Amino acid sequence: MDWNRPALLLILLFSLTGCSASEEELNLESQKQDYFERATEYYNMGRYTQAYQQARRGLEIEPDNGGLNLIAGRSLLLHRDITEVSHALLYLETAQEELQDHKADQAMAEWHFRYGSLLLQSSESDKRKYTDYPLSDQDLQDKKMADAEERGEKAMDHFVDANDLLDSVLLESSDNLNALEMSGQVNALLGNDVEALEPLLASLRLLEESRAYNNRLLATEERLSMEQEDYIRRVLKSDMKREVAVHFLVAGIHKRAGAFMAEEYEYTTILGLSPESVWALHSRALCRYERGRLSEAAADMREFVASTDMDFDSEQVTQALNIISEYDKLQSKAD
Repeated sequence: MDWNRPALLLILLFSLTGCSASEEELNLESQKQDYFERATEYYNMGRYTQAYQQARRGLEIEPDNGGLNLIAGRSLLLHRDITEVSHALLYLETAQEELQDHKADQAMAEWHFRYGSLLLQSSESDKRKYTDYPLSDQDLQDKKMADAEERGEKAMDHFVDANDLLDSVLLESSDNLNALEMSGQVNALLGNDVEALEPLLASLRLLEESRAYNNRLLATEERLSMEQEDYIRRVLKSDMKREVAVHFLVAGIHKRAGAFMAEEYEYTTILGLSPESVWALHSRALCRYERGRLSEAAADMREFVASTDMDFDSEQVTQALNIISEYDKLQSKAD
């Protein structure tokens, strides 16, 4: 009997089994990579539901994959719904543990910021509701108000956590525009106005530099294709919108401090970037009125009334008409 033949068959069997397992692993790795690439593509296109779905399929292959968890978490985060945002936490915690880099820390900071903002919004809404329309049952009224107050306190805790993470992110990446803007917003929500201004002003410097660079490209670079010019203009438009939003934040901080001159400057800057901004016109008029510059305030308010689509009995339009009326009465007396 040939005793070597069964042994040879056994060796071949083990060899074929090993080969099959290796091929299966390679196939799964390829599938996972495909899911990651598709999830990334959908995410960059703003199609967050599809991005999440692709990331979830990849996570069925490797549940602890840091990159896939990061995309899944951020995709849920950007739905801006409190339930979806809460579900993002587990993915982002896993991403933070696996990746251990500033991108994962920043995503976790954003989670605290967004979840805290949604809690604060809910808290403020309920407090207004039960203050304006109190319940007949006093015990239930007290409970509703206490619940709203507790949500507000939890929101502040989340802002503190976000702030700590953002400090760490900015130590590694001081020119991180998203982190700078978020740091300013979080500090403003915490009432840390001085601390809020520093990152907001830094973000404005970055946006101004980007705007100047892109305008210079459009004006001087003759080799740009039509597609490249369109892309640069889209970037410019997007950056200017961000710039306007940050200037509004800075103006709000100055308003809270009663610094009307600085606040007015922000609105003037906004109107230079976005001349059609009726909110900047109205707000600048109020600043000018507070500073005793009635003529300029009335001029802004006339432009506001002519541009706005708000109802004439709205608070803002009523304010505008009162300032215009006050100026006109003074003029008529002078005449």
